[in-house]
Amino acid sequence: MSRPTGAQATRPGIVATLPAEARALARLRLRGRALLGSGGQVALSGLGAARAEATARMLVAEGANGLISWGSAAGLMPVLAPGDLLLPHQVRAANGDYYACDRDWLTTIAHAGDGLRIRHGLLAEAPGALTDTAAKQRLQQTSGALAADMESAAVARVAADFDLPFIAIRAVADDATLILPPVIHAALDVDGRLRPVPMLRALAGRPRSVHAQLRALKQLAVAFRAAQDTLAQVAPVLRGDTAAN
Repeated sequence: MSRPTGAQATRPGIVATLPAEARALARLRLRGRALLGSGGQVALSGLGAARAEATARMLVAEGANGLISWGSAAGLMPVLAPGDLLLPHQVRAANGDYYACDRDWLTTIAHAGDGLRIRHGLLAEAPGALTDTAAKQRLQQTSGALAADMESAAVARVAADFDLPFIAIRAVADDATLILPPVIHAALDVDGRLRPVPMLRALAGRPRSVHAQLRALKQLAVAFRAAQDTLAQVAPVLRGDTAAN
């Protein structure tokens, strides 16, 4: 049997990192999943490569014949702005392995994103949250990538293990210059849920930086909203909406 292409993957498994990122496809509870009108299935993984890989393997075990990494990414180069649509040709894992993205899917999603600023190139695996410009610069210099996330390489690896088509669909949230405030670590749990009480405690523990961190959180919220809007524009083709056909 020949390897399927993205166009033939009638039951794609979509790995979404955060509930807010998945919302354009389906409203999901913690570690939830949903069947889409297209025949595909979207599942929430939570943050990090291990959770993304486990979710991707679950989707393949349940019949997915292609895998999609869906969500937001950090820009590593100044040419990227919040809301840019990332359709990388390749994903680079932290160990130096490269995974190609399916050309048929790239064409289909690019058509759905008509009117958006679409960026191709290389997407790198980040070992953790890139909280400052120095960390972003180091990863860009070592990888040559335009952007990075923590999950796409893990999903791509599972697709390669099963010889399935793969694509990463990511929207830029924080650009190369945006510094994530330290409080962000307390604000989200591993499942991507907002934790107001720990966040307030973290802010209280740094009283001199409260205003600066709140400004940074506001900037991040605006940038993340731009990423969500971009994902919402391309989501109909994955949901199988009549208007997207």
